[in-house]
Amino acid sequence: SFPSEIHLEKMVLPRNKLLCVWAASVLLTTTTRVVATTTTSSFSPSALSWVPRGGSSSSSATAIVDGMGQVKKGASGNVMSGTVVALLTSPGTPNLFSDSNVGITAADAGKNVVVVQAPGATLVGSSGLAAGAGAAAAGSVASAIVVTGVTHTDVMEFRNSRHGKTLSALFDHALGSSSSSDSKKSLILCIQGTDTVDQDALIEQVEAIFAASACTALAKASDAPKDAPLPTLSDLYDVEVATIMNSNDASKVMSMAQVAAGKSGEVVPNVVSAVAEAYVAGSAANKGGSATMTTTTTADPPAVVEAMLACEDAFARHARTARAKLYAWKSRTSRGLRVEKFGALAEALLKRTMALYDNDTMAAAGYGSSVAPYRLEKRSKLVKKIETPIRQLFALQVSNLEKTTLQKFNAMLLRKHGKTSPATSDFYTENAAAMRSAAFAFDTAMTDLEIPSLSLTKAKPSQELNGKLNSLLTGFADSPAAKLKLMKAIKKGANKQKKPTERSIDAGLDIVAMIRPDGFGTFQGFTGYQLGGNSITVGVHNDADDPGVISQFGGVRPPFIRVQ
Repeated sequence: SFPSEIHLEKMVLPRNKLLCVWAASVLLTTTTRVVATTTTSSFSPSALSWVPRGGSSSSSATAIVDGMGQVKKGASGNVMSGTVVALLTSPGTPNLFSDSNVGITAADAGKNVVVVQAPGATLVGSSGLAAGAGAAAAGSVASAIVVTGVTHTDVMEFRNSRHGKTLSALFDHALGSSSSSDSKKSLILCIQGTDTVDQDALIEQVEAIFAASACTALAKASDAPKDAPLPTLSDLYDVEVATIMNSNDASKVMSMAQVAAGKSGEVVPNVVSAVAEAYVAGSAANKGGSATMTTTTTADPPAVVEAMLACEDAFARHARTARAKLYAWKSRTSRGLRVEKFGALAEALLKRTMALYDNDTMAAAGYGSSVAPYRLEKRSKLVKKIETPIRQLFALQVSNLEKTTLQKFNAMLLRKHGKTSPATSDFYTENAAAMRSAAFAFDTAMTDLEIPSLSLTKAKPSQELNGKLNSLLTGFADSPAAKLKLMKAIKKGANKQKKPTERSIDAGLDIVAMIRPDGFGTFQGFTGYQLGGNSITVGVHNDADDPGVISQFGGVRPPFIRVQ
């Protein structure tokens, strides 16, 4: 049975035992990589004051959160500062590092290093410590993180194990945090009880968990650019895999973690307060969260995150496909044209898109309260993303059709304007049939546009058009078009020339005489006189000796005088 609180103690080993523990670290290797060597570490053996379970203690650790997930009152009054090592234990698995797997504690390990211990997530919990909130809170302030209790069975399906859920919470908090650090954190995965683990395959699973968290964080960020690159695991963490068989191996791992934390140089002024604040913030976000993907410290298992990402991917793909079709329709309607069979096509597009989305996200519905609400939320957004443009296209086409109908009806009234005065009752009676014909044509065209499933019907537009047609007919006499045509008719009539009303016959005599004396055309003159309808004209031109004139008369001189 576990106590309600974890108390980590500050312990001191004799120098000779410390040297033995440190020397043993060079012998610890895994199948593919060495996790610690004396040539790369600057750790001083005398600095080690953290010992595994069963060691002696000189001072008690500070309890921050108890086993029930409640923050201890007055815990923040115990000020500890220094670089932090986070020890994430595994509830239900024998712990080679301490005597308890519950609650969050902090202990001074000496040499300005504070060890914060927190339990990892469980597969049966959905909030608080069971959801990984404690692990995420401890990891948020730590420079080195040690994940313990990983068994051979966990490694086989690591992504969907309790440790996968723990790392999801840890990564979600790191990616969603606004704080930034130039140095990477050390992440040590401790395989317990076996040394035959394929470390590369395990790290690949950890990278997959991180990638899922990165996608979640990017989808959550509203201000992130569309082409923003996803961060990788190596950008934030240096991952190592270690095998522990006994308490000596556990001591070696803690030594390595303390060295890594010391190298980072990051000092937390008040470790207890920082961990408590991170835990409270994560727990509050979990209680007040919605069905959207979250970047809080209460993360879901990777399989759940993958299901949520599948919903996000299906939403993006089908929204993009529908948007392309809607854009083509918008391009046509913006030019005043109608989409043939728009109602049937739009309804088919909506039904087909939602059917494809439902088919692609069918598996997500089986995750119950964790993913199903998110799936329904994305489905509602997809429906809205398609319905809104469809409604806009419907309204635009109704407006275009109404405008065209009114223009044709007005042109017909103008053609008939000269035949019957628009101010008389006969004008209204003669054109009532034309008004009904225009309304019928509009109603027929609206049949192709209406979408009953979206409550987009022709009833209201047809009723409004009938009212506008009637108003146009009754007020046509006072319309600017009718007045302009009337003014043109009046102006044309005023400018038209009248035909003569009386006919008569008048007689007159016109006499023309030409005198051509000798000369070469140096003198010419004319004179005339008119009396009533009679006139006489006499001309003089001295060109009788001009060769050109003589040639015109066949070589003889022209007559001196000629009268006609």
